[in-house]
Amino acid sequence: MNLDRILLLLLAIGFLGCGENQHNQNQSAHDGLHQHTAPHGGKLVEVGPHGSGFNLELVLEPEGILRIFILDAHAENFVRIAEESIVVEILDRNHSTTKIICQAVEDPGTGETVGNSSLFSSTRVITNFKPFSAKIAKLAIKEQVYNNISFELSLNSKN
Repeated sequence: MNLDRILLLLLAIGFLGCGENQHNQNQSAHDGLHQHTAPHGGKLVEVGPHGSGFNLELVLEPEGILRIFILDAHAENFVRIAEESIVVEILDRNHSTTKIICQAVEDPGTGETVGNSSLFSSTRVITNFKPFSAKIAKLAIKEQVYNNISFELSLNSKN
């Protein structure tokens, strides 16, 4: 019976050693820095709690179009949302606020449609606003609603 308890205890310790603790050990193995890689070379903006929230990847294309990809907590998988558009409020270097609409992008190859998409694209060129601070006042991802998501974009088109 003592052997059963010892095995049960070892099994429990093994389960506790996985998951977030393992995640943190991997983090410390890389000089304490834990970063996710933006799959399209853009800027990641974390939304919600780390590890259980989401990421927005912001990509400013050379032609001046802003693309927003909705990604999972580790920026590895696309997350489709029901929004038809995302409103981005830009505060430019002259302290003027401009609202930019990013429309959902349909993709027959992936089956994404307006109202079921992970990619949003601005309807106008925004290059003349750079660098800028911006916020998304409200964004629903899955069952969560996130308010006042703030970010900045620099003069470099991919961040």
